[in-house]
Amino acid sequence: MNEKKYYFTFKGILDRIKKEYYYYTFRPWSLINVGEFWDSVGDYDGVNSNIYPYYKRFENSYDLAIKYLSKKKYNMLDIQARSGNGSLFWYNKNKINSVVCIDFSDYFVSLINKKLNETELEYKCIKVSEFPIPINDSSFDFICTYETIEHIYDYNLFLKELYRLLEDKGIVILTCPSVSWEWVHWLSAIININHSEGPHRFIRRKKLIKAISTNGFNILEENTTILLPFNNKLSILFDKFLEKTLPNFITRALCLRRTFVLSK
Repeated sequence: MNEKKYYFTFKGILDRIKKEYYYYTFRPWSLINVGEFWDSVGDYDGVNSNIYPYYKRFENSYDLAIKYLSKKKYNMLDIQARSGNGSLFWYNKNKINSVVCIDFSDYFVSLINKKLNETELEYKCIKVSEFPIPINDSSFDFICTYETIEHIYDYNLFLKELYRLLEDKGIVILTCPSVSWEWVHWLSAIININHSEGPHRFIRRKKLIKAISTNGFNILEENTTILLPFNNKLSILFDKFLEKTLPNFITRALCLRRTFVLSK
């Protein structure tokens, strides 16, 4: 059967419902399971390259963190770097000297190498299948982890790793989806608007903040963005207007992405 036609058959939709239910109930999962899922996605940049919410994660984190970053260039760790777009973003902002990209997927490692090899950025890419990450303590003064913590089953261990790898005056940027948007991710995967999230667990804000504090971090900044995840210009302008005008308690409850700037 033609693959495009299959997406809209009853069997195609039912198969994707079963898959999403499997990922939602699959406990516990490993980093190997996460890597195997992303290996199956196949066209990550093709899916995300023109999506407003995707690049918003980088732009918003820059706006939120820039006041805490000095004029120097940083030694960056990019955890679950995927296709390397986050590292490339900070390189183009002239804020990093070097980067170590960590991922769990062979597919993503190949994309990172292909993309960053075309730049003059000093980089290293490491595939990781378990914690601890094979890097010395306090090796980085800047760590970015975009939409990663929800894919780590033991997220407290993950936060401990971030703390271990960060220098005393370093900065961490951490983003993750809001629990209220879980059903949107399911639906978009089921009707094939976007890829599945694979093994994951969206974490409630209070639970995440407690874990951040328990593992030694201070929250310097936090916001929640994207109420209208559409690509047309009018929608994007209206979304930015809503972010500026709605009170925090509404954006925290309704918007898609949480962004934290952390320090030791």
